[in-house]
Amino acid sequence: MEKTQKYPKAMIVIHWLTFILFAVIFYVGITMEDYEFNEANFNRYRTHAILGVIVAILTVIRLFIKKKNKDNLPEEIAYYSPAHEKMVKTVLGLIYLLLIVAPVVGFIMVYQTGAMAYDLGGEFPTGAKFDETLETVHKALVFILLGLIVVHVAGVIIYKLKTGENLIKRMCLLMK
Repeated sequence: MEKTQKYPKAMIVIHWLTFILFAVIFYVGITMEDYEFNEANFNRYRTHAILGVIVAILTVIRLFIKKKNKDNLPEEIAYYSPAHEKMVKTVLGLIYLLLIVAPVVGFIMVYQTGAMAYDLGGEFPTGAKFDETLETVHKALVFILLGLIVVHVAGVIIYKLKTGENLIKRMCLLMK
């Protein structure tokens, strides 16, 4: 049986939806730096957190789909060397991991403020603030994730330049 040349449609949709959501979440997160964590600004934080949790859930679903379809995935790329293979798999594995862990840390950060009770009709906690350690960890994870995404995109471009193979076709519904 010939191997497919594309990933399953659900994986493709989740891949690009995750990319778009990450861009939106990152932008909202950067702009939130200018806003105090309080009742008046809570909608910004809530939106950021909800979108982050959606990304984590989509990532788990994507991993489940990948595992379920393991025999119907495109063949692995032609690695330049064992080191190249290890680097590619490490970068992709870390991207998946951070797409789950960064939102979980962000969720814990909001949860520990007590502000989630506000969503259930309670009062917004007076003096609510983020744990500095959690906030630092969350930001570091997000910037590491951003760096890994840049490495991933650069790798796809470099692979195209070196081999002539367009890897984007494997992860795109619109390209044949």
